[in-house]
Amino acid sequence: MNFSLLSREARLKSPGSRQISPPPAAPADAPAPAEASAPETPKSPTAPAAPRAAGGRLAALDGLRFIAAAIVMLHHFVIAPYAWGIGEPQRLFDSTLVVVSGYGWLGVEFFFLISGFVICMSSWGRSIGQFVTSRITRLYPAYWAAIVVTTLIVYTVAEGKGVSAVSVWDRLLNLTMLQEPLGAPAVDAVYWTLWVELRFYLLFAIVVWRGVTYQRVIVFCALWMTAATLATAIDNRTLEILLIPESAPFFIAGIAFFLMRRNGPTLLLWGIVAFAFAFSQHSVIARQESTEWMMHHNMPSWPTHALVTLFYVVMAVLALGYLDRIRYPWLTTLGALTFPVYLIHCEAGWALIIALRGRFNPHLVVFMVMLWVLVVAWLIHVLVEKRVAPRLSTGLKRAFATMPKD
Repeated sequence: MNFSLLSREARLKSPGSRQISPPPAAPADAPAPAEASAPETPKSPTAPAAPRAAGGRLAALDGLRFIAAAIVMLHHFVIAPYAWGIGEPQRLFDSTLVVVSGYGWLGVEFFFLISGFVICMSSWGRSIGQFVTSRITRLYPAYWAAIVVTTLIVYTVAEGKGVSAVSVWDRLLNLTMLQEPLGAPAVDAVYWTLWVELRFYLLFAIVVWRGVTYQRVIVFCALWMTAATLATAIDNRTLEILLIPESAPFFIAGIAFFLMRRNGPTLLLWGIVAFAFAFSQHSVIARQESTEWMMHHNMPSWPTHALVTLFYVVMAVLALGYLDRIRYPWLTTLGALTFPVYLIHCEAGWALIIALRGRFNPHLVVFMVMLWVLVVAWLIHVLVEKRVAPRLSTGLKRAFATMPKD
């Protein structure tokens, strides 16, 4: 099986695409878990909504993050032809499962929407050093572990197929998470979304550097949306790389939803969300067309529009506090597994499916590989993230605190 078929340009435009063969997915940095506040009612109808007091963890947000990862994984395991062959998923799987999994690439857009919410929430009151530290410790330990796991699985189970185009030095470069802008192949298909997230962090770091305030975040959203629109209109590749217009509306809407949660909804915030919603409904169709070509699977566009609408509605319900009563502890556990699940499921999952597909029922194969992903993700969370992240955080904080000012 040779995955080195598609161009780097296709990877950038299609959800879950890979360096060697592009599918969709794409968390996605799956947004990090964060704490949110409980709603506080303004004292009078005319008074502005006060910032909501600090509260407990948003279990519902953890659940939504895991759902986004799960539907991306389902998409890659069922409909993607790289594990089953072109046209085979439609023959092997239940027709309903094929239809549902066909739209799983939209989990990436849901990731980006959630990420805007989470990054704005977790950056409030932080210095630029704290912001950088939190992002590095959140992303890199699990990412490094995922590269090791994926490489081991592909070379032991699939005899190197799928990453044969990735040299030792390119795999070393992958550890920096900067292989995409440098034009090097990625170890796993889904890593393209990390480059999208990194650019979002870079843009939002400007706000953090100045100090996160309500007004500055509003101005940031307005300027970013305007600039992203202009970048698309003038077809300037450099600006498109910097401003990520195809993903910007999801991040911006997520930011606006957090402002609603923190300060209460206003006409201005709803206007930002409405603008982002219209923009995202336009840009997502280009993503669908690219995905259809890669997956050899055509889909009507109305479910795409309906699902994007559903994502916005769910985030609005979350922002307005209607999901605060959902506090199941197991959702927090699922939320913690989301990022490792996303990072390890694709390339390693395909390798395992190829190894098992001739021995078991296809539905059972998908179930077994999903179970394997969950177990390994839990091990990465417990053995790597919980142990490495605190030490990395301590070291980075010390480095920033002792950094010379001249």
